[in-house]
Amino acid sequence: MPDLLLELFSEEIPARMQARAADDLRRLVCDGLGAAELAFGKTEVYATPRRLCLHVTDIPAVQPDRKQERKG
Repeated sequence: MPDLLLELFSEEIPARMQARAADDLRRLVCDGLGAAELAFGKTEVYATPRRLCLHVTDIPAVQPDRKQERKG
């Protein structure tokens, strides 16, 4: 299964905000993957003063099929 590597570049992030920003990034991406019904393995986040990085393992290559009926 493929991995996802997301790297965000930014202005200088103060040291006291790096851990929270990394945790927020992990939470938001994991919530989004869960909402899209995509299972995944482990997640790792890294933070430096100018970048945030998220590595998610074992993401399926395709999203499962869904049947949705709409009337209107």
